[in-house]
Amino acid sequence: MKMRSLACAAISVGSITSAAAAGIDTTDAGLVAAFQSGLTVQTFESLAGRTPQPITAYTPGAAVSPNAFVFDQVPGVQFSVGGAVGTNMPALYQLGGTIAGNAHSGSTVLGPVDFDFTTKFGSGALIEVFFPVKVSSVGFWLNPALGNVNLIAADTNFAFSKLEEHTLETFSGTAGRFAGISRPTADIGGFKIIALGATGFTVDDFSYGPAGVTTPIPEPAEWALLLGGIAAMAAWRRRAS
Repeated sequence: MKMRSLACAAISVGSITSAAAAGIDTTDAGLVAAFQSGLTVQTFESLAGRTPQPITAYTPGAAVSPNAFVFDQVPGVQFSVGGAVGTNMPALYQLGGTIAGNAHSGSTVLGPVDFDFTTKFGSGALIEVFFPVKVSSVGFWLNPALGNVNLIAADTNFAFSKLEEHTLETFSGTAGRFAGISRPTADIGGFKIIALGATGFTVDDFSYGPAGVTTPIPEPAEWALLLGGIAAMAAWRRRAS
């Protein structure tokens, strides 16, 4: 019985010291701050060479100015909406009028664009993200007036054809909340944000980087307990045989 207890203790230490991926879907400022700690936060308020598209309603099918499109203007990130990479891109929207308060910070958000280069506030809205240098955490605020999304973290960029073979984590994000995924190591190379409803979505305060959840190193005492438990398990198996 004692040997079994030691073996269980070894397993317990292993579970404590093995960090797992984590999803976040919250309005708690403290939790958001903890998630964003050490990450780069892009508010979209000022991107060199980009001019946000002014909108006062979430109307689909309106022409989007080429100067509003975003591809690689954010350091360490490339954006797409599917289609041709570098051609089909999301856009900066400057919210005004009755929807001005839907941006989490400032007045500018990032939102999907259709393949005909018009606004896409409806079902099928999508933003894909590619990180040339992989990151461990990705998160952002979702528009409170639009819909929920599905988040997919992958180990490669957005040009892959077999999503199920590259998916690391999936998670749902709720409108009006900060949603994101954090991994134990920097292995996120691609990220998809997919609209779940008929109203689409926009994102704000896009947060990304390698400084998310880290795998803790066991203390000397924990190592001793772990190794002792493994040795006890081996001895018990020898006696049982």
